[in-house]
Order: sequence, then structure tokens, then C-alpha cells
Amino acid sequence: MARRFAANLMQWLHPKDDERNLVSATFHMITITLISMSLVDLTWFNISGDVCVPYLTLGQFFWFGFTNNGVDYSDYDCINSTIVNMMRTTILLCFMTIIFALLGFCLDIIGPKSIMYRMARRYAILGTCTVLWITAIISISYYIVVLLEDSFSKIYPNTDPTVTYGLGFYLLSAAETDDRCLIDGFDDGLDTFNSPTPPPPYSIPPPPYTP
Repeated sequence: MARRFAANLMQWLHPKDDERNLVSATFHMITITLISMSLVDLTWFNISGDVCVPYLTLGQFFWFGFTNNGVDYSDYDCINSTIVNMMRTTILLCFMTIIFALLGFCLDIIGPKSIMYRMARRYAILGTCTVLWITAIISISYYIVVLLEDSFSKIYPNTDPTVTYGLGFYLLSAAETDDRCLIDGFDDGLDTFNSPTPPPPYSIPPPPYTP
């Protein structure tokens, strides 16, 4: 009963005769949601030790250096131009990730039957690009931590501040899921669920022995 229910559920979510894929589209939407949340004023880096600012967010670098209204830039003396450029590169990669995930979502919802779109879905081109963008963001985030620690050692030599990752970074890390590989794994699983059970021939006696 449980296997039949699972088979019916997966057949409804990912039917064989339909190019749409609701499960994969859901994963794409989750990715878009998590990255969009990380772009708002969620902490990406926590800075302890009463130096510089207590935290950094991606939202701060949308306006950083472009406005003086109510901003005391003396609190950002540990933020050099390289860190600013790396944070803005992170913002750009976040938008690139959202665009690719959105394209994958549209393909899974619409399910176009063109051979080009089917190949893109079958080989997870958009999903792979999304994962590569997120991997690049994680690598840049690690580099930013190194840059911050180097800046602290030069500006505050007598202190020992530490930099840790914040909620925004962990939300983006959670979005790094290759959902296409997961869904492709379900294709064979449906055949397993729907495979007919052969009749039990165990009650039939063997044929008589003939020398």
C-alpha cells in the first residue's frame, strides 16, 4: 500500500508523459527564495572584538561609498577597496544565480518539448550553472574573511578580533543543492514502484522425474 501510494504521488509530481517537473521546479523556487533572503539585511559576516563594525551584510554594499546621508564611514575604516569589490562581486553572482534558477524554474513549469530545451533539462545545464555560481560565492566569502583578518592585523595590531559567517551566508550555502541530479534519480525509481509483481508459482508442483 505504501509503495503504491509513493508511486502514485511521484507519478503525479513527475509524470513520464509530461515534460513538466514540479519537484525540480520546487527546488529551484527554494533556491531563489533562500538567495533573495540572503541579499537583504541578513548578516553575512560577524565581527567580534569591538573593532570596525559588528557585522557586514550584502545590503550595505548596494550604497557603500555612494551616499553620505546618515553614514559614518569612520566605522568602516577596516573595509578597504578590495573588500568592497569582493562584496559587490558576491552581489552580482547572487543575481546571476537567481536568474539561472528562475530559468530552470520556468523550464520545469512550462515543460517545452523543443529538443534544445529538453537537452538543457536532461543534462541539468541550468542547475549545474546555479551550483557553480553558489560555489564561487562561497569561495569569495572565504577570501573576504581572509581580507578582513588581514585588515584587522594592520589597523588593530593590539587586538584579536574574529570573523565568523552569518545567517545570510548559511542561507546561500543551504541553496547549494543539485536538484536535477535528485530528480533524475527518481526516473528509475518510478519504474521500480510501477513494476508488476509476478504471480507466485510456488504452489505448482515440479514435473515428474523421468530418467
